[in-house]
Amino acid sequence: MAFLPISQADLTQRGWRDLDVVLVTGDAYIDHPAFGTAVIGRILEHHGYRLGIIAMPDWRDPDSVKIFGKPRLFFGVTSGNIDSMLARYTAFKRYRSDDPYVPGGQAGRKPERAVLAYCNLIKAAYKDAPIVLGGIEASMRRIAHYDFWSNRVRRSIIEDSRADIIVYGMGERAIVTIAERLARGQALDGIPGTVTLSRTPQKDAVTLPAEEDVLTSPEAFLECYRLFYRHQQQRFAQPIGKRFLLHEPSTVISSTELDAIYALPYERQPHPSYRDPIPAFEMIRNSVTAHRGCVSGCSFCSLGLHQGKAIVSRSPESVLQEAQTIAAAPDFKGHITDIGGPSANMYGMDCARDWNCHRESCLFPSLCPNLQLNAAAWLGLLRRVSRVRGVSKATIGSGIRYDLLMRDANAEELLKELVCNHISGQLKIAPEHTDPTTLRAMRKTGLFQLDEFVKLFRALTARQGKAQYPLPYVMSCHPGTSEHAIAALRGEIFSIFGFVPEQIQAFIPLPMTLSSVIYYTGIDPLTGEHFEVTRDMSERRKQHDLLLKRTNHGQKAGQEHAFHQKKRTQSERKKSR
Repeated sequence: MAFLPISQADLTQRGWRDLDVVLVTGDAYIDHPAFGTAVIGRILEHHGYRLGIIAMPDWRDPDSVKIFGKPRLFFGVTSGNIDSMLARYTAFKRYRSDDPYVPGGQAGRKPERAVLAYCNLIKAAYKDAPIVLGGIEASMRRIAHYDFWSNRVRRSIIEDSRADIIVYGMGERAIVTIAERLARGQALDGIPGTVTLSRTPQKDAVTLPAEEDVLTSPEAFLECYRLFYRHQQQRFAQPIGKRFLLHEPSTVISSTELDAIYALPYERQPHPSYRDPIPAFEMIRNSVTAHRGCVSGCSFCSLGLHQGKAIVSRSPESVLQEAQTIAAAPDFKGHITDIGGPSANMYGMDCARDWNCHRESCLFPSLCPNLQLNAAAWLGLLRRVSRVRGVSKATIGSGIRYDLLMRDANAEELLKELVCNHISGQLKIAPEHTDPTTLRAMRKTGLFQLDEFVKLFRALTARQGKAQYPLPYVMSCHPGTSEHAIAALRGEIFSIFGFVPEQIQAFIPLPMTLSSVIYYTGIDPLTGEHFEVTRDMSERRKQHDLLLKRTNHGQKAGQEHAFHQKKRTQSERKKSR
């Protein structure tokens, strides 16, 4: 195995004079399946293409994209694993102090709107070079969208970047098809999971309102997203001046294909040219992604629009093979820190209709009867990974959908096994909020009472004599949240957990998410319900600080709660003996 080329010296070492594809990314090059550029690079390599990677190019230097010259087929451009605006700015539009995807976590290595910056450099250097956009920034800006940072509706990124095609979602199938077509001199239209511009419309497409209307009219914007969310499995066409934006529906890969992606020859390390550690890699180096897709359909999350709601699980053999690879590393200490995905306990879930339905969420407004839960398969996988030679324990670091776990058959026994064997101090859960109005705006239905889950978790933990705690993720500033609701949320979280976590997320309206539509218009396009929205930055900060507020009374109450919790735990331990 060897790292993919990042310099002319690497090409010389391989005996190559030129490349088929050049991938440009705003992140450091980490050759690991958790990082999209590495995955796409290894897939293209597997199919016989020669490629190189330009990682973290200096957007101030036009020569930074000329390292390899013009590729034979195309430039592939991504901002990296997260949107560059999210990487650069906080929820209150302040500069972030770090970037976990670059060496040393140094902030400011990638520009804002990185995809546009890199495309401008490429077009200036090679005017006729085809450009393929991919990654989360392009995926979630593929049609006209509300942009929080400029506080306006922006047009599709394919127009501003002057790219030839967008690959949205994970893109493994699409990128190979694009390479094959360009190699044969064929057009790029009609490829599943892509967006292109065309002079002619598609007769069988759902027609979205004209982009010029969507940019200026909140009513047209709402109608655009109502249609977009209701018809995810169909082709879309949107008039853009004298052209049409064509949005092809994506396809779901098989478990066998997913296994093959993870079996590619990754080095599983950052490129050796980096001297400083890369925080994002350190976080996941001993973890395993077991599935993709998310059934929740939460309105604030981009996962549903990027990965899709269909759960595609790797085979147990594939996961075990990766665990064995991790365990064989000389610096491995015995702890697999996560066997997860968007929500760890969705591994093994299936749909009686093979995911062919128009519901945006399998859980909202109620649990879909076609969703087939299978937490036993997930716990069985954790059990098997724990028995891999060299592994002392396998735990869940990414968090679970606790209410979904409790709707599974034998839920208490499954939770007991989780508590006994697969938690490393804390179990992350995400109630997000407790206010009914806010939860409707979030499209979150509580399938099991939060306080009942916490009581059961603590009782099972006490019986095992362990010091383990549920850690709630909650959110401020989401549409539907009033000052009264945020105060009530703080009180309820404190009442249930005995503390208010410091890691509170302030809502950011990410492009194309349903919450961003509600934030911009004040209306849910799918239900027509109006929601209160806090847009002023000082008011958003006030709401966030109210949730974090600490008072002497609160500290005293926390101390008293901790004392009584300790006494209760001791009592429960005695009863369990």
